[in-house]
Amino acid sequence: MSTQLGQLRSELTRLRNTRQMIRGISGLSLLLQSALLIFGGGFLADWALDMSTAQRCILLTLMIAVLVWLVRKFVKPWFGKADDLIELALNVEHQHGLDNDLVSALQFEQPEASRWGSAQLESAVITKTARLTPQLQVFEGLSIHDFKRRMIILAVVVALPTLASGLYPGYFHAYLNRILMGSSQYPTATQIADVLINGQSVVYEHKQETTEINSPFGQPLKFEVRFAGQPPTTTSRNIHVKSLDKAIATDVQLSPINEIAQSSENPATQVRTAGSDTSSVLIGDLPRLMDSVTIQAFIGDARSPKITVHATPLPVIAPELSVTPPEYVRAVTARAEPSEFKRALSVIEGSRVDLTIRSLNKPLEMVELTIGESDYQLAPNGTNNHQWTLDVTNTEFAVVSETVRYQIQATDLDGIQLEAPIYGTIRIQTDQPPRLAISARTRNVVATAQPPIIWSASDDFGLSRVIARVQVARADGEVSETEVEVATSLKGKARQTSIRGTYPLDLSAMKLVKGDVLKVTFAAYDYRGDAEPAVSYSEPIQLQLTDRQGILSGLLETDEESARQLDAIIRRELGIGDSK
Repeated sequence: MSTQLGQLRSELTRLRNTRQMIRGISGLSLLLQSALLIFGGGFLADWALDMSTAQRCILLTLMIAVLVWLVRKFVKPWFGKADDLIELALNVEHQHGLDNDLVSALQFEQPEASRWGSAQLESAVITKTARLTPQLQVFEGLSIHDFKRRMIILAVVVALPTLASGLYPGYFHAYLNRILMGSSQYPTATQIADVLINGQSVVYEHKQETTEINSPFGQPLKFEVRFAGQPPTTTSRNIHVKSLDKAIATDVQLSPINEIAQSSENPATQVRTAGSDTSSVLIGDLPRLMDSVTIQAFIGDARSPKITVHATPLPVIAPELSVTPPEYVRAVTARAEPSEFKRALSVIEGSRVDLTIRSLNKPLEMVELTIGESDYQLAPNGTNNHQWTLDVTNTEFAVVSETVRYQIQATDLDGIQLEAPIYGTIRIQTDQPPRLAISARTRNVVATAQPPIIWSASDDFGLSRVIARVQVARADGEVSETEVEVATSLKGKARQTSIRGTYPLDLSAMKLVKGDVLKVTFAAYDYRGDAEPAVSYSEPIQLQLTDRQGILSGLLETDEESARQLDAIIRRELGIGDSK
């Protein structure tokens, strides 16, 4: 290849690069203009129609589709194949009114040109063209008028949205957020700052915090809205509530908090409103939530994002109380079976009460037992959180020594609690003291006799021992007392709950004389393990010391008394007697 046409090729290459740059810039300007126009059109459509998220998704898809079509139709041709040097040489020849010397010289310079014909002719054409090149203006005829016009149009198209975004930044940022599927609203005279539902924040400081919340089925929905800017009129402050199937809709009117009496029990609500101007706080409530709904606040010309409120059933639980009585009671009583849905129990003092909570409809997050001022957390059994048990070690349930009043509260995974806590009472069932009775066949005895004392004793959960106490009041005024073990419960054997017997009272060793008086009292002790036993005393029996003659007289008096009683019975039955 000859070097004589190097300058020509260099000039043509510069021309080709310049044309490519102009086409590229023109194509990019057309792409930018198309994108800005589509972006602006999307803003007008979204602002005018207040599109939902689904509608904005469709709008964004259409905008991208239109932009792709414009790129393929109008932008892509500007980035086509680069110019060929031969074609550029023809254009230069046409602009300068030359023959085909430039094209011929470029072609003769190619290696295969040596086979085409006369070498002298080729050399002459190349030499002539090389001499002519310095006088050629290869850029003559390259018009940049259209290029300047496109740049001016591009500057105007870019300047308009730039100026608009500077003057109205709120609209610009809101549109950017919305076209990216955010929840921002376009600026309004009234702005919704905070929205709370049942104390839970769904919009805070103009930003949406959540799109869905759960609320107990059948419970009220309490709304609280804080606004800024122009106060709304009475008819333009409400919450629009609509069921998910759109079959039922209603509006909840909101009222200023400083115009009505309100005592909120929700700490979150109190804290949030405490730091704001109450004159800009509106409240209202839906009496009962009977279905899942969407809610949207309309305050003046502002409206909040839509929030879905799912009606969630309240947790349903079944408490089970299992009683383990003291060891001495278990010897005669079987362990009590767990009691379901029984909130009040009576247990023997010293019993242990185990508590199990079963959830009947959903997993639970927390179960809490409250006794007086103390709170105790139950622990889940396994991982499904449907069954919870109480570690009674450090609770009043470990050893019940007095009446225990308790309450149970459960919270599910959605933070929803029972409609009302479950209240219950565990009372002390009294371990009755022993029952004891004694009798004697006669009350007159001689000093050498062994009068039999018939006795019987019983107890709820077993006797430990029975004793007899004999008090002697002698004729000379001396008084003495003797205690005798009558019966004991042997270790290692089952405790007896009922014992009967006859105790022969040996008087010969007491050195009694006629006129002495004996008072016999029995005492029965029950068994209560390590606790102090209860004791019961019988009615005392009084025995009179006499001689043989006294015994006979006593028998005669007894027979006469018996005869009088029998005669009275006969008369009563026959209707004989005084009549008036």
